[in-house]
Amino acid sequence: MTTQNNNPAVFHGTITPRYTDLDTWRHVNNSRVYQLHIEARIQALVDRFGPDAWFSDAERLRPVRTITHFRQVSWFGSNIDFTVELLGCDDHHARLRSELYQDGKHVGTQECLLGALLNHEWVPLPATIRDSFRKDVPRDPEPLPEEHYSEKAGNFEHFPFRRELTPRYADLDADSQSSEAAIARYMEQARFGSVRSIDLKELGILIASLDITFGHYRPSGKPVELASGVTHLGNTSFHLTGGARSVHGLHAVANSVMVIVDLDENRPTPLTDDLRSQLEKLKV
Repeated sequence: MTTQNNNPAVFHGTITPRYTDLDTWRHVNNSRVYQLHIEARIQALVDRFGPDAWFSDAERLRPVRTITHFRQVSWFGSNIDFTVELLGCDDHHARLRSELYQDGKHVGTQECLLGALLNHEWVPLPATIRDSFRKDVPRDPEPLPEEHYSEKAGNFEHFPFRRELTPRYADLDADSQSSEAAIARYMEQARFGSVRSIDLKELGILIASLDITFGHYRPSGKPVELASGVTHLGNTSFHLTGGARSVHGLHAVANSVMVIVDLDENRPTPLTDDLRSQLEKLKV
């Protein structure tokens, strides 16, 4: 469902979480929350460019980079209202921001730098798309925050966790290339490879933010290699950097901010000495 809005640069809509979106903690899984941002973005593009805008046999709009903030957990049984705002556009990129709200609470934000692919190569935005964006927001997109995690992805052999994953048919999107949702799940699986080795004892762990830089969306039936490791230790949180690569090169690399949580208080809690010792062994 969509609602009318006086500002053409802002699109409003509603999404209903599904039971199958839930994780083992019985709230909406983080990779499914990421997919809610994809759905919001696609609905906004369809509203702008017409009912066939969700697929393309020419240039395809895909993220070059996304930064997703998981502000609060979201639940099954209550709709999520969203907004997608166009923040700027130049010849090669458009910047969008999507916001998610459930029961009046702000539960998530995603910054998306959108580019265009043709025959799996990055190309300038099609003129009709660029002109439509520029008509409503006649300014260049402000740059996303500088990232330093991609430099870690040059050599997977440096990561303490490495594993192969077999791509599935379900990992393809409607344009028969690797889907953004699948690549985000690859990042989740790479992250889980490191997390599962940690003994949290009575504590819990949540993801606070996920920053992904996408390399390519080329499909492949051959195994995808996953890697991850710890790159920063804080007081109540730590950073996991990971990536996925295929025969075509680096699919994506990501940095995740993980927060240790006191399950009784449902609040962040400092890393224990034991946890810090475990995480030190997982450093890249």
